[in-house]
Amino acid sequence: MNIFRLLEERDKELELILDSIQDAITIVDKYGITKYWNNAAVKMYGIKKEDIIGRHIKDFFPSSLLPRIIKEEKSYENIYNSPRENSFNIISASPLYYNGQLVGGISLDRDVTDHIRTTELLNKARSNLDVLRKEVSAINKNRSSFYTILGNNLKFREAVNLARDMARSNINILIYGESGTGKELFARAIHIESGREGLYVPINCSAIPNDLMESELFGYAGGAFTGALKEGKTGKIELAHKGTLFLDEIGDLPLHMQPKILRVLEDGMVTKIGSAKSIKVNIRVIAATNKNLEEMVEKGTFRKDLYYRLNSVVINLPPLRERRDDIPLLANRFVQDYCMEYGLNILNISPQVMDAFIQHDWQGNVRELNNVIERMVVIAKNNKLTTLDINTLPENIVVRRKTAVEETHNKENPYDLNNILFNAERDAVINAMKMANNNKSKAAKLLNIPRSTLYFKLKKYGI
Repeated sequence: MNIFRLLEERDKELELILDSIQDAITIVDKYGITKYWNNAAVKMYGIKKEDIIGRHIKDFFPSSLLPRIIKEEKSYENIYNSPRENSFNIISASPLYYNGQLVGGISLDRDVTDHIRTTELLNKARSNLDVLRKEVSAINKNRSSFYTILGNNLKFREAVNLARDMARSNINILIYGESGTGKELFARAIHIESGREGLYVPINCSAIPNDLMESELFGYAGGAFTGALKEGKTGKIELAHKGTLFLDEIGDLPLHMQPKILRVLEDGMVTKIGSAKSIKVNIRVIAATNKNLEEMVEKGTFRKDLYYRLNSVVINLPPLRERRDDIPLLANRFVQDYCMEYGLNILNISPQVMDAFIQHDWQGNVRELNNVIERMVVIAKNNKLTTLDINTLPENIVVRRKTAVEETHNKENPYDLNNILFNAERDAVINAMKMANNNKSKAAKLLNIPRSTLYFKLKKYGI
């Protein structure tokens, strides 16, 4: 007995339940043949049950998501979809299994056609974002704040796990990472996970002029100086009471401000400019930088005592070029997000583009990848494309031509361990040559192999 025979045998009870649901429900077998079509689907699409049951779903909906989820054996949740012209909905679809075997797929469609047509007259993009926020809010309501941080790379997961483990403590945290690696994303997640009842207050130490830094951090009393507000001003540190103060780019904090921050960390007291009264604050400090603070300590440009106050826990975020295995995951998520924002069906990424993504150095890290994806999605929308191909790539991202050796290996079993090791070694050689600016002696030292072995591998991989 399979699931569809079960539907037939218990059709009265199941139909009564499924037909009472207001969202359209569609069930197909593994070949895409429609097996169930509830009353809400009849009403939503104007297609009778007897007309569609037994027919392939693509006969009625050429861009249906169901064949895709069956092929990929992957679920999609709350995806903006246009199954046919002038029809818009939010769809969730999942493959169906029976006794461990794939037997078909099920989709649940929520009609938003009228909503989309109305909002297009006002502001289509903004309304799409409102829909997205509501859906994501419902999905993520009870999920961890770290759920939004994507990455399966081992070093990156170690950083996530350390941040999660430390979140509930009051320990100060120092986050190291290049620009665009997600330092503030981690800081926000730590604050949310911490359960602290106060605010998350970020301040970029490199973006505030030196002469305004003290008033921004500590605030001032009314009439403290010429141009000061009569009622005074509350500083960022006081705003963060019972919450988290995020000091971004802490390496750019002026030297004269560092002992004042140290005092706050040591005794929890804040004194506004022009005031003789100190205020007790309870804050948790998370600092972030892309500079080497130890070197700055040695040079005397950063206070040693402040450094050791901040680095109780150090979290190192690897740059994107050191977690290339995460690039497909991140790229596909960004494509989904921007397709939702710009009102598009989910676009595919061509293999050539994905290979170019993986080979690119990404000096701007995840932020750069995000920006590139948005640019490509907009180009695809304007040109009515269904795939992000090489024509949508920015000029600075080069599509590398595969060698004959690579083409041969790509045709082999993708799960073959020898093939995986082959590709890993080839990528290591390519990256070492890039780091050494094509100096073979330096590349051989980086790889810890004799130069003669490097020559052999260069020839082997056609590099």
